[in-house]
Amino acid sequence: MRRFAALLAAFALAFLCAGGFAMSEAAPTGTLPPLRHILDISFSVSPAELVDPGAVTLTFTITNTSDYDAENVYISSADGLRTEPIGQIDAGDSRVFTRAHEVSEEELENGRIVYIFSHDGVAGDRDTVNYTVDCPIERAIAQAEVEFTRQFTSTYARPGDVVTITYRVRNTGNVPIENLRVDDAPGEYSGRADVLEVGASRLFTSRVTIDDVTVSAPRLRYTVPAEDGQEYEVTLDEARILLADEQLTATLSLDRESANVGETVTATLTIMSLGNVNFYDISVYDESYGGLIADALTMSAGTQTLTITHEYPVRGDASYQLRVRALSSSGATIETLTEPVSLRALPAGAGEIAVYAEPVYTQIAAAGDLPVDIYIVNSGDANARDATLTETSTGTALREFSFLAGQFTTYRRVYVPVSQTGELTFSLHYATESGMTRTVESVPVMIEITAGGQRLDQLDDEDAPFSGQSVKLSENSSFLFLMIGALALLAGLAVALFLTSRKQRRQRREKIAQQRRQRQEELGKTNRFTPVKRAAHRRAEKNEKDGQT
Repeated sequence: MRRFAALLAAFALAFLCAGGFAMSEAAPTGTLPPLRHILDISFSVSPAELVDPGAVTLTFTITNTSDYDAENVYISSADGLRTEPIGQIDAGDSRVFTRAHEVSEEELENGRIVYIFSHDGVAGDRDTVNYTVDCPIERAIAQAEVEFTRQFTSTYARPGDVVTITYRVRNTGNVPIENLRVDDAPGEYSGRADVLEVGASRLFTSRVTIDDVTVSAPRLRYTVPAEDGQEYEVTLDEARILLADEQLTATLSLDRESANVGETVTATLTIMSLGNVNFYDISVYDESYGGLIADALTMSAGTQTLTITHEYPVRGDASYQLRVRALSSSGATIETLTEPVSLRALPAGAGEIAVYAEPVYTQIAAAGDLPVDIYIVNSGDANARDATLTETSTGTALREFSFLAGQFTTYRRVYVPVSQTGELTFSLHYATESGMTRTVESVPVMIEITAGGQRLDQLDDEDAPFSGQSVKLSENSSFLFLMIGALALLAGLAVALFLTSRKQRRQRREKIAQQRRQRQEELGKTNRFTPVKRAAHRRAEKNEKDGQT
């Protein structure tokens, strides 16, 4: 029994020894921090410089970068007279806050502001942890600076209008200013203020009734206590409030005077501003049919024209009129009304004529009469009459047409005098069945006079005119020869016909004479004529006479 108890005691002693060694080996891996200061603390000051001791704003930033919480954090002034609890800053957390501070003469002289932070010890450490942080503050040289501005509610006004002038003074220096005074000629204005702190602003307002052109040149005066009451003066350049010259005109036009029912016409509105004001929020309204055509438009002073187009469907005879409304720089609303413009509606399918020009040569060697093929296409059902074809650049009248059938294309070759390189445009003026006159033009074609161009006096056979063309005999000798040959042939045929007819008449007379001789010979064989023979003889003589005639 004693041996068993001794064995148990030895086993227990060995276990305790083993545990002691294990604990002594684990001791170096404890959780005590390597440093007692676990917070990063900094702060800044605004403004960063002062002329004299005064108030500033401090911005603090505290960051806990450790794995331990900072408990019972306090902030204290350097003299210890002001202490404020911050609370707990958890591990990995940060805190940003601001505090007002009165900079003393000593701090301004030393150039630094000092604060003290503290918190409880970490991981069972009973000693309080303290931090001393500082921030630079500089003494500045006194600078008395102001920002002085002026603003009008309108730079243009009508006689009798009231314009408000606002003067703004802002202290952009680093010292307060006092005894502010603003004076201006319009309305004999004078404004006062006792003091203006650093960074502060003050507004002065004047209301002026405009009777004529008004000139503003305000003057600001103030004193600086930091400079022993030194007085400063600021004057703004002259600015004028002008009398508004609001000349807004509007003109409406259509792309044609008449159109077929079912088509569309384009109306063009031209707005002109001849005055000295800007126009804003320009709106265009349809006075005839209602509705808004355009809005939110602007025109600056000096802008001559503003053009707006609008399409109208043609349903019948119509009259169009637009109203223009705009806000002037003077603040007044200006309105103008266009003159009404009428449209004559034609029945659906009325004549529509187009002119196409194809020059035989686009390059010629010298000036001369250029052959040009003209196609007049009447795509409508109605006919046209009294048409005149003209080349617009030279003013040459080329052809006249008394009638242009509907649904028909008329072709003509014309000769246009060309004296220099340029474009040819062909115009056709005609009258419709209803008596309306219209004018259409072809697309311009370019003709160039160059050394390598076609000689107009040496045209090929394929350029000879044919039926239906417009021809100048003096310009085409081959056609003249053909005409002479045709006349000669007709004369020859007439002579041959005359000779043949004469020969046939001679042969007929000879035949009749021979028949008469035969009858006389037969009658000479007997001395008496029977009544039957006498009657037969008379009939033969009558037949001979009829045959001769």
